[in-house]
Amino acid sequence: MQQKNLPEIVLGEEYLVAENGTSDGSQIKYYKDGYWYKEDFYGGEGEAEHLVSLMLDCSDLSQDAYVHYDRIIINGHEGCASKDFLKANETLVSFYRLYQNTHGGDIAQILSKMDYDDAIEYVLDFLYMQTSLDVRTYLADTFYVDMLCLNEDRHFNNLNLIFDGNVFKAAPIFDNGKSLLVGNKRIQGMTDISEMIKLAFSKSFSGSFSQNYRYLKESASITIDRESLYEKLAMEPDSFIKDVFLHNLNRYLR
Repeated sequence: MQQKNLPEIVLGEEYLVAENGTSDGSQIKYYKDGYWYKEDFYGGEGEAEHLVSLMLDCSDLSQDAYVHYDRIIINGHEGCASKDFLKANETLVSFYRLYQNTHGGDIAQILSKMDYDDAIEYVLDFLYMQTSLDVRTYLADTFYVDMLCLNEDRHFNNLNLIFDGNVFKAAPIFDNGKSLLVGNKRIQGMTDISEMIKLAFSKSFSGSFSQNYRYLKESASITIDRESLYEKLAMEPDSFIKDVFLHNLNRYLR
């Protein structure tokens, strides 16, 4: 059921953008006047993006360290809108693409043959050698967010750097739509949220969200104002996705 009173926009095919990636959910995406618009594919991605945005609004991250998403109706379908964070001279480069361009292979396949800690150190060394960038804090903060929102789509094509033609920098945290059990087919028929959460798995180094975060925890910079976040969430419409978020936040935010 659509949420009432959401902003609506009508976008023609001239604004449709075809993107190639490794995600398992192909959302319809539009780009117009410096904004991205994404229609829900599974149902609920826009809400998940928005709720995670509210959490990051309550963090001490700078505004350019994450992307804010607003829920919106696009051509009659629920989705979300976000401002383009790239400047005219900047290019988004995923870990997957950078490895493919420099080594000619799939980084996920290479890492699958390594122990967990060796895989992380391999990626850290690879990125530093190629970009002179230490991404420990970027990964630690991203994995903390993923642990809180159960992002099941943070594969190596959704871990990104920005290149301006001269230097690299870490991209903001974005693309959290397949979180909070959105699109998780394993939970069909289940009613206990605590049991459902056990069937959410990370797609990066480890299938465990908490293990990914723990390894880099000392490099994390993010903290979240729990009281402010719960006040914001209290103003959001009740939904299953919101219930999942609150349940998972109660596990980690004290």
